[in-house]
Amino acid sequence: MNKFFFVGLSVAVVAFLTANALLLFGEKSILPKSVYVSDYEQSYARTYDTELFKEALTAPQGIVEIYVQDHEALEQWTVSEGDRVTAGSELALLNEAETEEQRAAWETQKTALEGQQTEVRSSLATLQQAKNAQSGPVSQDASNNSEVTNEDGETIEFDVNVSVGVAVPQDGSYAAGIAQAEQQLASIESQLAVLNAQLSQSLSNPSVISPVDGTVSKINRDTAPLSIEIYSDEKVFLSYVLEDEWPLVQVADAVKIQGEGIDGIATGTVQSVSEVPAEKSKWLEAYHQLDPKEQNNPLAYYEIRVVADTPIEEVMPFGTNVNTSITVEKAENAVALPTAWLFDYDGVDGKTHVLNINGRPQTLPVTTDFEDGAKAVLSKGPEAGTVIIHEDKLETFVSPPKVFMPFPGRQPNFEDAKNTSWRAYVEYVLAR
Repeated sequence: MNKFFFVGLSVAVVAFLTANALLLFGEKSILPKSVYVSDYEQSYARTYDTELFKEALTAPQGIVEIYVQDHEALEQWTVSEGDRVTAGSELALLNEAETEEQRAAWETQKTALEGQQTEVRSSLATLQQAKNAQSGPVSQDASNNSEVTNEDGETIEFDVNVSVGVAVPQDGSYAAGIAQAEQQLASIESQLAVLNAQLSQSLSNPSVISPVDGTVSKINRDTAPLSIEIYSDEKVFLSYVLEDEWPLVQVADAVKIQGEGIDGIATGTVQSVSEVPAEKSKWLEAYHQLDPKEQNNPLAYYEIRVVADTPIEEVMPFGTNVNTSITVEKAENAVALPTAWLFDYDGVDGKTHVLNINGRPQTLPVTTDFEDGAKAVLSKGPEAGTVIIHEDKLETFVSPPKVFMPFPGRQPNFEDAKNTSWRAYVEYVLAR
């Protein structure tokens, strides 16, 4: 009898203690508790950015092609590949008897350029108006392929080779678009000035004149229409982005440029980002060699152009390889937290725990601007100086428990300790 009594009493005591332990220490207990938190830090604000590193090639800002319709119209070229030319300098002599068709082509080119001039002026006025009003992005594209019919009734296509494209970043910064439009307008006006000069020439001594300062890059001497290609003196840095990189790069993004021929690191901005897949060219072929990547979609290469903020004084030949880093995300005076410290996080919105003035955890909603490695850079969240705590158990409590944490420590600097006199240590011990 005594045996069963003691067994029953033992079971009852254990059950009583277990029940009370669950009531006292269970997750749903309403009794105040203290939780040890080892992971915590005081938030601080600084500038965060993420960069996209790309190989780039030194390329001309503009390429001008000038056409001569057939062999009979050309008497001789007066320049060769690699020659430096200036605006208005003679490129080729034309036969006096065959210049009527060439003059007709020039007239057509003039008409087309005047149309382009009107389009660019309209784009420029719209951009300036939008900048003043701080309205949404504006873009305009126009192209003009012309043709001329000779006296025999044959139609000859003439490519003016001028395109108007103004890309404006989504943040409302219109400076890059306005600068691009002004540059295109200046180029068109320069070409019109040269065309007017060519059309005003005496028919007894006609010639082809360069519309820009630059370098002769190629002369087509064999197939009609004959042509000469001139690289402008102004240089840009040409690169390509893949399909997944394209959404990250925006016009006016800041760029760092480094390479042979550049003293230190030069700064620049993204001038343009193409929406059209890059056509096969020697530039794209060279880029594939510099940055070979496995790509399932061969069309998914898009041209980007970077222009230096200030002219690079060193002489750099076309085709020079440079390294660029494009700042694709930037947040100034921002707070960042380890991504693992966020909960209910969907990649944009989430929550974290902060320590309130009563020493208890408090749930705070946060919004992420972008992620930088293992950290989430916040656009909305704790202010600088707030104590952030991380402990998974805090999410399970019905009411916030008290929190106790290890005292913050700091590793002594060995160099400072080594250079401190022994008397300072003695004085410190005696002062205590």
